[in-house]
Amino acid sequence: MNSLSSPTSTSPPGSSPASSSPACTAPPGPPGPAANPAETPAAARPTPNPPSSLEPSLWDLGAVVLEGAHREIHRVVAAGAGGPEPWRRRKLSEAHDLLALAQVSGRVEILSLDLRQNFRAMLALRVPVPCRRGGVGPFTVAPTAVLGLQYRPEAMVAAQPGTSFIEILEPRDVFHSNVAPAHEPPGAQLLCLGHLPAGVRVSELVLLAYSALSLQTVQFSLVDPMGLLHPAAAIFFQNNGAKIPLTREPFLKPKEATL
Repeated sequence: MNSLSSPTSTSPPGSSPASSSPACTAPPGPPGPAANPAETPAAARPTPNPPSSLEPSLWDLGAVVLEGAHREIHRVVAAGAGGPEPWRRRKLSEAHDLLALAQVSGRVEILSLDLRQNFRAMLALRVPVPCRRGGVGPFTVAPTAVLGLQYRPEAMVAAQPGTSFIEILEPRDVFHSNVAPAHEPPGAQLLCLGHLPAGVRVSELVLLAYSALSLQTVQFSLVDPMGLLHPAAAIFFQNNGAKIPLTREPFLKPKEATL
């Protein structure tokens, strides 16, 4: 697994329509964005900037003017962005929108960002996460997920498997029907986001991850295995419907969601 941390990556100092993506079952391997979260001590992680008083909607992130640490991160990673010019421009746009999402929501911390080749990010997402150690321990809910996210150039023009984009780095005992369990080989907690179109935006992937992990949108059917990576978790939640969803809170609170 490649580390996100590198001399030219940065950690913060403070769609075109297309056919559906392939099934999420039997993923070919981890998406490769993972860094060891232990290398970034919690005390060293920055506090997200609070939302500004004038916030655009989630669908107008390109209009957000980056401020402070987020603006500096974009400046640094832009200098190292590589690849053909169309790909480079796309990565800069995706980086802007991801940083804007962090800035306006206060729900996301950008822990690492690297645009040299593939678009790679490590981020902390404030979202309730269902957990059971080894798939059999007591059911608990973690308050935050650390995600490794990778976006490859082919995703701009062709639908990719739903497991191609996000791996859950923390917590290590996620208990979710659409997350590959850590206690089974290969051990990478890949999150299946289902059918995705070519050209899906990085910010949309983060929003989908929030909805999935909080069990606001999830696949439990054992008959239709599309996206089902943990059958035992599916059966558990079928039998414990009162636990679903873990929260009904939207990604942005209503007053934050519009201008």
